[in-house]
Amino acid sequence: MAHTCRGTINLAGASLESEDSCNFVISNGGAQVFHLRARSEVDRHRWITALELAKDRANKMRERVDDEEDFVVSPETTATALRQKLDHLNTCQNLVNQHGLALQQAISQVEDSAKLKSLMKDPVIAHLIKKTAEFRVASSSMIKACSTFVTYAAHHEKEWQMAREQKERLEETVESLARQHICLEKAMTKSKRNLSDLNSDRPPGEGVVGIFDSDEDDEDFFDAMDDSSNNLESTPENNGTTVVAVSTEVEPPAQIVKSSLSTGTTSRKRRLRIPDKPNDKANLWNIMKNCIGKELSKIPMPVNFNEPISFLQRLTEDMEYSDLLTRASECSTVEESLTYLSAIAVSSYATTSTRTSKPFNPLLGETFEYDRTGDKGYRSFTEQVSHHPPVSAQHVEHDNWTYYQEFSMTSKFRGKYLQVFPIGTSHFVVKSTGHHYTWNKVCTTVHNIIVGKLWVDQSGEILVKEHSTGASARVKFHPYSYFSRETPRRVTGGVFAPDGTPMF
Repeated sequence: MAHTCRGTINLAGASLESEDSCNFVISNGGAQVFHLRARSEVDRHRWITALELAKDRANKMRERVDDEEDFVVSPETTATALRQKLDHLNTCQNLVNQHGLALQQAISQVEDSAKLKSLMKDPVIAHLIKKTAEFRVASSSMIKACSTFVTYAAHHEKEWQMAREQKERLEETVESLARQHICLEKAMTKSKRNLSDLNSDRPPGEGVVGIFDSDEDDEDFFDAMDDSSNNLESTPENNGTTVVAVSTEVEPPAQIVKSSLSTGTTSRKRRLRIPDKPNDKANLWNIMKNCIGKELSKIPMPVNFNEPISFLQRLTEDMEYSDLLTRASECSTVEESLTYLSAIAVSSYATTSTRTSKPFNPLLGETFEYDRTGDKGYRSFTEQVSHHPPVSAQHVEHDNWTYYQEFSMTSKFRGKYLQVFPIGTSHFVVKSTGHHYTWNKVCTTVHNIIVGKLWVDQSGEILVKEHSTGASARVKFHPYSYFSRETPRRVTGGVFAPDGTPMF
């Protein structure tokens, strides 16, 4: 619905429930809940059936619109198809002209026959002759309209061809201008550096690594140096430049070896956090001018758009709260284990409110091993098993349990936001009892792709199920809306016995 008012619910995301023989409830999972009452049980059944059909029809129409948005036809394909249809239309028009003229001649001969004139007194024959005359007039109009349309289509087909050729020439001109602009920027940067060398009081090359203009774009790159206050010395100059000088003092090799030796302990030192994201502002014009005439898959993006870890490491972060899996394996009842597994399923999205960067894509066959047998008791192996489409597989071994999952995804770009639909299932097996639990992941939406501050939201339902007993847990992620009074990132859920009785 393009316009909604108070008292309406979008059926595409609504749920229908029956309270008794006459009452039923329509809810959208949020603040809107309608309690309705029918005249009888038959009327209630008719209402629910009609609403379910309308909901299914709305979902199918939305999927059809999404498929039409994803389906893009190139101009060359469209022009070729139009040209083929135009040739076919010319052939059909010639056949219509030929058979139409023959039919009109036959009708004229029948009307001129003396035998037909003698039968004109019969009302049936008179009605037939009248309809035949009307058909002759209509066929003549149709033949004339076909000829006009064929002529009009042929004329505009030439105009479309000329417009397509002009578009191709314009694209070549814009690409040539972009190349010239890049060459001019490089020449200007080089001339600025030469001018800075001439104006500097320090002789060039004497203890100077490089001179960086504060107003230039990040076009050239220099080798990184050790981050040490004893080795680097930055001195501001009057001409707006900064000279970086290198000290000649070097730490003796013996001190380096001594500082790197262990103190005798065998515990492995682990980093507690990843490095901070570099605060380098990307030049949007430099990115756009290099994308002219290129496919989307061949456009290079700045590395500061990503976070400095691989997707295999990001997938292994599901084991951050592995103690919950150990507690779930030690529970006496399946329902109690489901509470811990529901918490571990939700913990995968604990950092999405602050981490909006994308990990780096792994190479085909790349593996990541995470050994925590010393303190956590488990060992994880993650591998990229497919590149197109990207599929990752993870296997974790513990003395009490086994965890494994496969992960892939599909995405849809909606203009203002990007939706990621995960594909795959997480498995958890308790070795002592043989209980096998599975659960899925929910949809992730990245908002403000084009303009504004990026923020991530989850929506959908996680079903945690134990397959031998049939007990399950349902965890629902409520989507956030600017116009809703609900708490952002609200999660609700419950644990149910095999017969559907709520336990927690």
